[in-house]
Amino acid sequence: MDELVKTNKILALIPARLNSKRLPNKVVLLIEKLPIIIHVYRRALRAKKINDIIICCDDKKIFNLAKKHGAKAMLTSKTHRNGTERICEVYKKIKKNMISS
Repeated sequence: MDELVKTNKILALIPARLNSKRLPNKVVLLIEKLPIIIHVYRRALRAKKINDIIICCDDKKIFNLAKKHGAKAMLTSKTHRNGTERICEVYKKIKKNMISS
């Protein structure tokens, strides 16, 4: 990940949680035989200025789906109140790894 900082590359962090209040398991629901989170990931891949993408997820089910479809993913705490907190956790982990490497 430190190559992102050294070269001023752009990292996209996609928050995903399994137990949404209005529509539980929304990110793993299928649209045309593909989980919604993978549709989001593939859309992000189309962005010309994004150099790397990580799905920030709170459940192994999402993590495993991401890996199965070739996406990078990081597990986060299930206690976050919103996607911003989930993204912040991953950002801090990445930043810590970059500083210690």
